[in-house]
Amino acid sequence: MTITFIILGITIILFISGKIRPDIVALTCMMSLSLSGILTVDETFSGFSNSSILLIAGLFIVGEAMSRTGLTSLLGNKIIQLSNNNSNKLLVLIIIGSAILSAFMSNTGTVASLMPVIIAAAWRLKTPASKMLIPLSFAAATGGLLTLTGTPTNIITNQAMLDADIQGFDFFEFSLIGLPLLVLTVIYMRYFGTKMLPNNKSRRLDDIDESIKTIEDSYQLFEGFWKVRIRPSSSVIGKTIKQIKLGSSMGVNIIKIISHEETSSTFLKKVRLKKSEPNEYPDINRKFHSGDELIVNCSEMRINRFIDKHNVAATKLEKIDGEFIKENVLSDEVGMCELIVSPRSIYKGRKINTGRFGDKYNVQVMALNRYNKRIRGREFVLQEGDSLLVRAKWEDIRAIQEESRDFLIIGSPEELAKEVGKITKKGIISIFAMIFMVSMFVWGPFPSVITVFLTAFIMIVGGCINMNQSYRSINWNVIIIMAGMIPMGVALQKTGGAKFIADSMIGLLGDMHPTYFLAGVFIITSLLSQVMSNTATAILMAPIVLVSALELGYSPYPFMMVLAVSASTAFLTPFGTPTNTMVMNAGNYKFTDYFKSGFPLIVIFFIVSIIMIPMIWPYE
Repeated sequence: MTITFIILGITIILFISGKIRPDIVALTCMMSLSLSGILTVDETFSGFSNSSILLIAGLFIVGEAMSRTGLTSLLGNKIIQLSNNNSNKLLVLIIIGSAILSAFMSNTGTVASLMPVIIAAAWRLKTPASKMLIPLSFAAATGGLLTLTGTPTNIITNQAMLDADIQGFDFFEFSLIGLPLLVLTVIYMRYFGTKMLPNNKSRRLDDIDESIKTIEDSYQLFEGFWKVRIRPSSSVIGKTIKQIKLGSSMGVNIIKIISHEETSSTFLKKVRLKKSEPNEYPDINRKFHSGDELIVNCSEMRINRFIDKHNVAATKLEKIDGEFIKENVLSDEVGMCELIVSPRSIYKGRKINTGRFGDKYNVQVMALNRYNKRIRGREFVLQEGDSLLVRAKWEDIRAIQEESRDFLIIGSPEELAKEVGKITKKGIISIFAMIFMVSMFVWGPFPSVITVFLTAFIMIVGGCINMNQSYRSINWNVIIIMAGMIPMGVALQKTGGAKFIADSMIGLLGDMHPTYFLAGVFIITSLLSQVMSNTATAILMAPIVLVSALELGYSPYPFMMVLAVSASTAFLTPFGTPTNTMVMNAGNYKFTDYFKSGFPLIVIFFIVSIIMIPMIWPYE
């Protein structure tokens, strides 16, 4: 038991520090329990065979299919239509719509699907997106409390009771407390919460002349625009953009090329330069000619390298304003947007070269922000929530939106929103599949995991999502954390550690009214969920709370329900949940913005839970 507690303590410290990826921490914890002889091989890998893991993996597939078939986009557009150009109505509808979606698909998927549409709506209503995005994230967390499958913490809590041969919660039983909390969230955000949120301007990149100062402040983008002329003796003449590797090797983004073709006249016996139409997004296989003029974006150090290496002439463009950007950087075919590194991105934790990255996705990386601060250089180790400002053709932006799970697209939602909101035949199939899933959950002829996999199977066979997309839709980070931490729960029970902690809690609170114990569970779980994964928090707390309740002779239901609720209250930090991180850059939030708006909401959740949960699920 002592060894188990040592491993548990180190694991919690590593989770809180954030210096090591949480999935690596979970796997390290799992292997430490095995190597120390506490767990057998079967017990060590029991998490990977746990039905809850399979259930959550299936729900990721179902949620991705809903998103790909346009259901989430349709809801987003309906929200905009129902708001009638009223920002207060829009806020309320955002919270309700997000909650409904997150009740049936992952919170991360809900926010990822609705965020671009909501930013577009905020722009049209001339309302700061910063007033909408934190409410969107908080609403997704609250909506997860409406159903059994709304969030992994609900599933973990329910599974802990099933493993102890105690009947679990019904599918919609969570809504008995989740629905009142959602109503209070709507009221709080509508009348109080948004007043505590910043009035940050939206960074509308397709209307650059109205937000030039905001972009300058955010990305310090316009400190390096240059006009380059290709001299007759330049070494780039006759070579292609791809051959000289301006982007990947030198970090120079070509914004525009004004071509000059040599024409000769035997009659006049002289050579003249003929100016042609500018090339606004140059083909990488285009060859340079003598006299070509280039508009480029890069640092002074890089332009000097370009001059020295290839014998070109360059002049810094001093006056950069909205008109310059509209005429040279943006067009009907070319735009700028932000790529936010998603929680499931394969690039998270990997070093990238902005030039080679740009070549892969056919984009130009203009700048990178981390926690709303410009990060300089050409090579970065990307982190979740990092924001890459890129320039690309609209079709390439759409391709990233449709094919990549690695990035969320922000900054061009109005362009992208034109293509969403239409239900196809595949969308109809996904609707019927969802109806089937909910009906089976309520009726209960099959175990939950079988129902979810049948639903995913229907969606795959119906063409709503293919197998490759299904594999990519699964948030393996969550799966590994759960599978890696479940053995800790086994070890705590096997070594008597859970009973020891439970007995300590009983010794401290056992003689008091059970409400004090209920409050203690809420506070401890909520505090842990602010600094570590709420999934890992639920896995650690579930056996302790269950054993404590049974030892005290109380019904486990009120205590397990308050555990599920408090594990979903990661409102105080941008790191408490992936959805908080996702909206940080888009809303230009600071750390304190989460605390100011989230702390009163946690207090509301605490008071309502302590009063209502014992009334719905009595202690005896």
